[in-house]
Amino acid sequence: MRIMGYPRALTPVLRVVMAAAIVVLCVVSAYAPTPTLAASQPSAIDARRVVGDMINLAHLDYLRDEISLSDGTIIPIWWVYCEPTVSGDRNSKYRYVEAASEGVSCVDDVARAALAYLADYERTGDPHDLDMARDAFSFIEYMRTPEGHFYNFVLESGARNLKGSTSEKGVNWWTARAMWALARGVRVFGRAEPGSGYAEHLEALMGPSLGAVHAFLTDGDPALFGQYKTLHGTTIPAWFVGDGADASGVVVMALCELYQARPEPRTAEMIRMFADGIAQFQMGTADESPFGAHMPWGGSISHWHGWGYHQIRALAMAGRVLGNQEWVRSAERAANGFVTHMLASIGLFAHLGPAPLTYVQLAYGCQTGTTGLLELYRATGREIYAILAGISGSWLLGNNVAGHPMYDAATGRGWDGIDPPGPERGIGVSFNAGAESTIEAVTTLIELAGVPRACEYMNLVTRARYPFRVVEAESFDKPASGRPRKMWASWTGEGIPSGEFYVTARSGDSFKLSFSIPEDDEFIPYVVYERQAVALGQVSLAISIDDGEPIIVDASGSPDTKYFVMEKLCDLVWLTAGRHSLTVKFAGASKSLNASIDALVFQPVVEWRHMTGQDYQNVLLTRSFAGQAVTNQINVDIRKSAPAPTIEFLVRCYTAQGELAREVRLTSPVTSGAETALLDLPVEPFGYSLVEWR
Repeated sequence: MRIMGYPRALTPVLRVVMAAAIVVLCVVSAYAPTPTLAASQPSAIDARRVVGDMINLAHLDYLRDEISLSDGTIIPIWWVYCEPTVSGDRNSKYRYVEAASEGVSCVDDVARAALAYLADYERTGDPHDLDMARDAFSFIEYMRTPEGHFYNFVLESGARNLKGSTSEKGVNWWTARAMWALARGVRVFGRAEPGSGYAEHLEALMGPSLGAVHAFLTDGDPALFGQYKTLHGTTIPAWFVGDGADASGVVVMALCELYQARPEPRTAEMIRMFADGIAQFQMGTADESPFGAHMPWGGSISHWHGWGYHQIRALAMAGRVLGNQEWVRSAERAANGFVTHMLASIGLFAHLGPAPLTYVQLAYGCQTGTTGLLELYRATGREIYAILAGISGSWLLGNNVAGHPMYDAATGRGWDGIDPPGPERGIGVSFNAGAESTIEAVTTLIELAGVPRACEYMNLVTRARYPFRVVEAESFDKPASGRPRKMWASWTGEGIPSGEFYVTARSGDSFKLSFSIPEDDEFIPYVVYERQAVALGQVSLAISIDDGEPIIVDASGSPDTKYFVMEKLCDLVWLTAGRHSLTVKFAGASKSLNASIDALVFQPVVEWRHMTGQDYQNVLLTRSFAGQAVTNQINVDIRKSAPAPTIEFLVRCYTAQGELAREVRLTSPVTSGAETALLDLPVEPFGYSLVEWR
């Protein structure tokens, strides 16, 4: 694989935060020191040691091989793919696998290997790491062109793949990744081996790449920097590398690493250019999709993907290095809105397609989200970002939708990804262990090991969750009228349909859906539909919940081409526990006009995920979609809590800007044999709360 509910038992009550009769509420000043939960709580240093002991680069070393050129030159490589000899058996011997039509090794992965070894050297001082980094740089140098570009793939013969679409030279993903590795090499070797000349050698190798990127931004009449394009009425910076804010984020991190070692005005100038563009391509609000996320690709304003989501880290790093708080605030907006939505619901999204999609999950997605939060912690000093990073990183150790570790500390293998479970796939975990998954796993652990507070949350597993509900349009049994059609598509041109199907219909067509709600609650309903490139009012959807008054959705009005969007159907809807129905009717100005709908998403006003760890550690993360402070009743599972007549919940409430608004202690008695306790939980407007107890 390579890519460039647990129901609550009682009715939640939304109201302005006030003292609750069910629990004893003691308000603590937001500026008071954090209370100690229990004497048995492991220290951050102990947790850091545990995480550090998991780091194993043996499999990454195993992926290293050599190829001989026709002149006898030996070139080190790292194999792209590595699979068990017995399919799906992680205990069998692992073998190298060639990437069909691409090659055996690539700059994209070898540069990441160099980054991992250099990061580990900074952690351990192990000279073996420097030796392996040198090998990686020799491969990168071999794949370099005089103008500072890089071919990506090499064939087993030693020939470079010059024309493959994933290998062509240019200012692109692999050039960006090579620059990042070289920049870190300049910084690390400059400190590790001063006077050896090796850091200067790497800097010289990087020089033409810097020139190529600067020319990319400033050459031309007019210069690319400062130019914009418009897609579906949205203005998008036109100076991204490969039209990608994600790839541009890698360039920013490369430039920041270099600037810290060699502060030059031109380097700072390019950081500012790219960082400004990334910050501008941020969309949505706390309750409007994509919830403050930075979009990855200039070809879509509604599709987000988890792999390569470097924008938070890039902006936080650039803001810290150059002292620009606007970039840091942009990164915080994404972390406090979008990332908390992921972490408080299912943990990790694969995509917003624009509906939230669970699969396929990758270590690459875990790494980018986790390290982005760690960089925010470094940029702001706010402890909550370290905690959220630990929760995000726990995905590697089994806190994921498969409930299975995605990294094996005994061998150092990072598993390939999580697919949907099924009869042939079992839990859905692929036990292939190639370069990308292994490198991203160990890199994540290396970075986490440097932040003791984050390490305290690495051994969590999900015990219960209360996330959004997706109702697929294609789940209808038979039409109510006309001939609505179920359409299969793995890609629409700009996004991914939820469930790989959507429904298309013409005027007069209708169908009915049924879905279940586990308990009484308030929801925000979102509808995912295709906006048509016709005048407003020409195509519409009429959606009724439980045969209520139809809500009209104007599905027209795109100024250029049609595209899928996810929008609020209405502000709030109260749904009781049990079965419900949806009726969807299509209307158009003529029979020739189509309308399409992908899904409806029912988002609880307060979502939450309950996680447990060792020594009675309990963590509850909630995220609010309400525009006012609310108190939400949650019947919490206490079977993993320490035996005691009462439980004291430590609650930290954060604003939508990530500021600690207040700390409170909630005390609940525990009756003999009780399995749950009622928690009356405060949450800030569009904010989130972290609850801890033992």
